[in-house]
Amino acid sequence: MNDVTHAAASGVAHGGVAAAELHALGLDRADVLDLSANLHPLGPHPEVLGAAREADLRHYPEPDARTARAAFAQASGLDAAQLLVVPGATAALHLAARVLLRPGDDCALWPPAFGEYAAAAVAAGAHIVQHTTAPPDFAPLLDVPAAPLGIVGNPNNPTGRYLARTDVERIAAALRGTLVLDVAYDAFVAGAWDADALVRDGHDVLVVHSLTKLHATPGLRIGYVTGAPALIARLEALLPSWSVGASELAAVGAMLSAEATQRTVVAMLVEVRAELAAALTGLGFAVTPAAANFVLVHVGDARAFRLALLRRGFAVRDCASFGLPEHVRIAVPPPAATARLLRAVRALREESP
Repeated sequence: MNDVTHAAASGVAHGGVAAAELHALGLDRADVLDLSANLHPLGPHPEVLGAAREADLRHYPEPDARTARAAFAQASGLDAAQLLVVPGATAALHLAARVLLRPGDDCALWPPAFGEYAAAAVAAGAHIVQHTTAPPDFAPLLDVPAAPLGIVGNPNNPTGRYLARTDVERIAAALRGTLVLDVAYDAFVAGAWDADALVRDGHDVLVVHSLTKLHATPGLRIGYVTGAPALIARLEALLPSWSVGASELAAVGAMLSAEATQRTVVAMLVEVRAELAAALTGLGFAVTPAAANFVLVHVGDARAFRLALLRRGFAVRDCASFGLPEHVRIAVPPPAATARLLRAVRALREESP
């Protein structure tokens, strides 16, 4: 465990490839398969894209996203008072930090982790307490000191480690504050447990849901957070009117209708992830066991590996910003692209053993 006090919050690194970098390398975006952002490998459902395109942009959207709120609540088996629609999961993280942390308060994190957790805590003036996990299994500390707030990703990004409900409950009990549980990737986990059951059972948690990953629509900024009505009301008080745009709200119905179809990818993900991990291991790389739609791979010089692979048409995530400069994160590709990806990696391995 180590402490970080008032660290700089700017410059959080994310997946994706900048147009300027592609231009400098003489690459066209259409020629690069982006495996750095962990999106659904088969892309968005056409009805979701169609609904977003057909949104009425001539008028204001609902100021409080009431219709979407009711739809998500019904689908989740919750009351509308237990749920808040937000402009992306990251917005929920920052709202939670502003509501639950005062300057100087402790915020528990389990790095390596999504950079916005620390950014949200620092923006609230918090003192970050890091319960750092380590390879090869990145097992998190469950019995932690008390703190007003803790933030856990389940599955973790970038390791892909997935905690059982009993483990999450053990962390929450030890924390004795509010646990924010980020479940952005649990739609891709085979046999995932229902995180919203913690809310229904009265635990002091906020469960953060992203729609970006499952629907492969990062340009639509929409997600939702679930929790006790009193806590949700405090988050809502900080959310300005019209926070969620018309295109996002127009897509909600199609997202809910397409969810079951999008989730059928899980069986394929499990198979391709195992194939990818086995092949990379066979090439001499250490692969962290993962339950999500990506794998963490020890490659040595992550920056050089990423650049060399990008020149061959594949974008992966350099994990230096996670504190893992020798690792890259690779999203599970579509089955048709797996062999091509492995050929590119094998060529790199032969060039730089």
